[in-house]
Amino acid sequence: MDVSNLGVSVNGAEHIGENLEVVQETLQTIRKDPGMISRYLEELPQKALSLGIRILLIVVIFIIGSKLIRFFRKVLKRALVHYGANDNVIKFLDSVVKNTLYIILILVLAVNLGLDASTMVALIGSIGVTIGLALQGSLSNFAGGVLLLIMKPFSAGDYIRDVNTDVSGTVEEVQIFYTKIITDNGFEAMLPNGNLSNNSIINYSRHKTRQIIQEFGISYGSDIEKARQILLELVYKEPTLIKEGKPAPIVYVKSLDESCVTLVLRAFFSNDAYREFVMTGWRLTEAAKAEFDKAGIEIPFKQVDINIKQDA
Repeated sequence: MDVSNLGVSVNGAEHIGENLEVVQETLQTIRKDPGMISRYLEELPQKALSLGIRILLIVVIFIIGSKLIRFFRKVLKRALVHYGANDNVIKFLDSVVKNTLYIILILVLAVNLGLDASTMVALIGSIGVTIGLALQGSLSNFAGGVLLLIMKPFSAGDYIRDVNTDVSGTVEEVQIFYTKIITDNGFEAMLPNGNLSNNSIINYSRHKTRQIIQEFGISYGSDIEKARQILLELVYKEPTLIKEGKPAPIVYVKSLDESCVTLVLRAFFSNDAYREFVMTGWRLTEAAKAEFDKAGIEIPFKQVDINIKQDA
């Protein structure tokens, strides 16, 4: 005798028995209340109509809500354009507003379908907290990018320097997470917006003019006024520097050092020529050395006086 077949037969008999019990209970319920089926059939059109009305209401709410969202986005864009907001700011805020309003609309539709709104809000909140913890660094850069785009401490084309990292260059693009700059030697640097929004930033392009400061040391026996005139003449020969108007170029004595008298040349040039900043300083230094040699103005080496006392 096959025992395995017997086991299958027993299990099948048990399932048949359970199904028979369910059918018998259903028949007994119908015998006790013969009008149950008829009432169910009578209520069926009303329930179907109620469900259809609810679905139709949800569709109408979704259509009206979508149109209101589009209208609000248009109004927001016009307001941002009117106040001169950056294109990246407009796109970002439009995306945030769109997603937020559609989430609210979905919650309203879920409530109309009979779902528990508090449960859905708690679920969305827990998901947001989980994502926030996982992307903490990225969210910091994201928030920094929003601040940079709104406050606009610098924009594309400005020459900036991050004081903490000492990285400087021309801003090429302000993105949501990073700011792309091109350094003086042609490298592309990606600076995190979270750091830029919290660190000290120097914007060299915000004003129309920029100052160049050069120091020159001359000997104590040299003519200070003559050296001053030579340096001022070099300013007028340099095409990138501003010669007239304010602020005017100036040369003054900064300090009396151990081996020399230190003169400081301060001049200004237009920000349009900021790429010539380093070259201008080099040209002034080279020309000053040549002109000082011609005029007999000595540029001394560092000197130390030593006095030797001999016993009698």
